[in-house]
This record gives sequence, structure tokens and C-alpha cells, in this order.
Amino acid sequence: MSHRFRPAVVLAAALALPLGAGAAAEAPRAGVYQYVVTRAQGTRDAVAAAIAEAAPAAGFRVLARVPAGAPAGCGYAAEVLALYHPEYGREVLAANRRTGPFAVVDRVNVFEDERGVHVSVLNPRSILRTVLMDDARQASLAEAHLAALRGLVSGAVTGTSASRDYGEVREKGYIGKTMGVMAGGPFAEKVEDVAVLGGADWQAAVDGLRAAMEKKGPRWGLHLAYALEIPEAETAVLGATGTPMDTRSFEIVRAGADSSRDGLRCPGLAHAGAYPIEVVVVKETGVVRVRRVDSMYRMKMYFEDAGKWAFMKNMGMPGSIGDELSAQIRSLTPQAN
Repeated sequence: MSHRFRPAVVLAAALALPLGAGAAAEAPRAGVYQYVVTRAQGTRDAVAAAIAEAAPAAGFRVLARVPAGAPAGCGYAAEVLALYHPEYGREVLAANRRTGPFAVVDRVNVFEDERGVHVSVLNPRSILRTVLMDDARQASLAEAHLAALRGLVSGAVTGTSASRDYGEVREKGYIGKTMGVMAGGPFAEKVEDVAVLGGADWQAAVDGLRAAMEKKGPRWGLHLAYALEIPEAETAVLGATGTPMDTRSFEIVRAGADSSRDGLRCPGLAHAGAYPIEVVVVKETGVVRVRRVDSMYRMKMYFEDAGKWAFMKNMGMPGSIGDELSAQIRSLTPQAN
């Protein structure tokens, strides 16, 4: 494994342009995830370690290496690297103060199956335009950042280069309602203030929430995976993950829309990049707010290719996950409302 070049240079060059410079007239169809390397050389742990080691030189901070749960009897595993690129993060926050924090953390999925070890990334072409609600200015930023992510991985990992999207493939960021009633609409309308702390100290609120999220939730095992603090913006993003939340999700989605994974023992591990879940702590006009995205909507963002029937059969799961996460948030202080 070798680190061939520094993708931060690619991103920095793009960020020197106006946000909309070079954007395509029409946004391309984009899947939620994109393969970067398939049949990578080395074990899953070695591949993840190589990416983590190369990240700082590429301008990325490693927030955490997060093991994903695997369905019973699977025999394979996945690990998600949560990464943060400060330049990219500043641009995303500047584009939309309310929604942007939910897109600043990158997730790189290193997972195994019968064919070997593979690496995919959460695709900013899809996620950024959903979170920024099809803002025309985001296209060039997403392209540059995808190039930076791909450069990081391909520079650190030897294997078969790939660029195939998978997961739900969308032509725009806006996600419509399933059957006209379920989990759709502009992203900003799905951001919920779970706790509002009038006059609270932002850092104290972040520290308190970190402590509250350390304890695993009773049903889904939700707990703190990483904490990203951006003090200059008085914004923090805390990642929550847990088992059996992840294992059940992978069992439900299976291969999703990717027919090439049909017949594999646990194809849902390719969707491990859906987690951790973001919880945002932000101070606005003197008020600290703790936010998350509506759970059904977030599930639809990352697992829509499971199909309508799978969603209908598991309608109660997203709400239950949301309740567990909200209980952790509200335990922060009795003043939360």
C-alpha cells in the first residue's frame, strides 16, 4: 500500500473558486454510495489502517474508526472511518448554517464479502445536494470533495479501481414521499430541535451530551462513536451508532438495488456507511439547540433501495431509534424542552 499523492490539493484548488464555478448544467444521477476500490490487497483491518494513516497528509482528520455490527452467522465484517476535512466543512457550513452540519462528516466503508475486501465512500454528489436542498452552488464543491475522498483511498489502498455508484440512485437532492405519504420533503423541514437550552454554554452542552451518549441505549445499543467540535462556529457533530440497530438495518436492506450482491451471505454490509447518525449541537442567537434528522427520513436517505415493502414491514423501527436517541439528548438537562 502506498500514498501516491495529496488529494487535499485537488480540494483546495476547487475551494479557491466561487462555490458555483464549473458546476454542470444538470446534476448527474448519483447513488448514495460509490465504490473506490474492490478486491483490495490486505486484510480489512490493514486496509482501514492504511486509509487512516494517509488521511492527515490528505487534509482529513480521523474522528474514529467505527466497527459495524454484522448479522448473525455472517462471518464477515465492516468498519467505517469517520473523517473531517476542515476546508470542506467550512464551505458546507457557510452554504447552510442549519442543514450543513449534517453533511460535514465523511464516512468511508471498508467491508468484506466472499469476493474480498472493498472500500466505498458516502457519495457527496448525492448527500450534499440533499442536505443543501439542491442549491445550485453545491455541485462543484461536491465534485471536488468526491475527488479528494477517492484520491485519499486510491492513494492508500492497492486493488481494483472502481467508480460504480450503488444504493438509491437519485437525479436530484429532493426526496419525495413514498406512496405520497411517507418520509419526504425538503431536508431543512426534517431537522428537529430535540432540546433547546436557553442561555446555556455551548461547550458545557457539548460536554454534557458526550457524557449522556456514552451509555448504550436499551433497545438499539445507541452510543457515542465520535465527537467533532468546530468551536469557531459554535457547532459540534456527535455520531451515534449501535448494535442491533446496524445489524437489523443490514438484514432489511440486503443487496438493495445492487443485483451484483444478490446471493452473498450478508450483502447489507455494503450499506455500513449509513452510520453513525449525526446529532448536532449549535449555538444560535444566544440559544443552544440540539438537533437530529427525522429518523424515518434519514433511513430513507440511506436505505431507500431496500424497497417500499421493506419499509412498510419495518415502519416502527425508525421511530423507535429516534426515541432512543432523543431520550439520550433530553437526559442532558432537565431544562431541555
